Amino acid sequence: MGIYRWQPGGSPRHQLRRIARHQVERGLDDLGDPDRHAAVHAVRKRGKKVRALLRLVRPAAPELYGQENAAFRDATRRIAADRDAAVGLETYDALVARYSDGAGTGGSVLARTAPVRTALVERRDQVLGEDLERRIEAVRADLELGLERIETWELEAEGFDVVAGGLAKTYARARARMQDAYDQPSSPAFHEWRKRVKYHRYQVRLLQDLWPEVLKAQRSQLHDLSDLLGDDHDLAVLREDLLTEPERYGGEETVAQVCALLDRRRAELQAHARTLGERCFAESPKRFVARMGAYWQVAQDANTLGPLADPTVPGGR
Repeated sequence: MGIYRWQPGGSPRHQLRRIARHQVERGLDDLGDPDRHAAVHAVRKRGKKVRALLRLVRPAAPELYGQENAAFRDATRRIAADRDAAVGLETYDALVARYSDGAGTGGSVLARTAPVRTALVERRDQVLGEDLERRIEAVRADLELGLERIETWELEAEGFDVVAGGLAKTYARARARMQDAYDQPSSPAFHEWRKRVKYHRYQVRLLQDLWPEVLKAQRSQLHDLSDLLGDDHDLAVLREDLLTEPERYGGEETVAQVCALLDRRRAELQAHARTLGERCFAESPKRFVARMGAYWQVAQDANTLGPLADPTVPGGR
């Protein structure tokens, strides 16, 4: 049994607490990583996985969701700027490397836009050096309190009813935000779609054991989609930073060269994401939840069926 998995036959309260407890405990371990950038990234992922779990049971426990979703959101928000500063440099490096044709193009781009990289390194080092340990300790304290509260979490519903409403809401929102992103394209619209896709992806992961072969493949496609949208978001954040303070990054001409490349890459990512997104969200929310409900019932029945065989007929053939 996977640790980040919801089992159809178990106690809902036990499963909710078990899954959340493991993520928070692992998050506390992650904070001890000497690579502070890796620690920040890992802990933020743990927080998102807990919040996806809470969204799964949201209609069955609205008050619990309201309190705990806000608490875990605020805890990881303390270190959001640290992650953004590190990602900006990674995004720039990946962009330059992508448009190298092996004949010096990438090198020439790097040379022409060297002030951008220098400023991004300075920004990362500055942010990571500004009371990072104090912020990490504050996150640790938040997670320790959260771990204590998990032991009081309650659920009243049973069976598929515990997760059906949350699945429907998360899937429907991801599907609607996809439509918004392409109807009126903007960085905020694509970012909102990205967030909803990620929550849906984590929920499919939670329920993967209902039919591992099918849902693992579905989860893999959602992972690819969230990666595409994540890369697009990183480029959008970098673009905004460059255009907000062009003088910091070498002036308007240098910034324009980088923006031309990142706009080109964003167009590629968004086109690919549209094709994949239309496949991932082809079903209506009602049909998607009905399918997951059928998987749930089959998985639950599989735990109770005894051996079956042809009836034995004495004297028969």
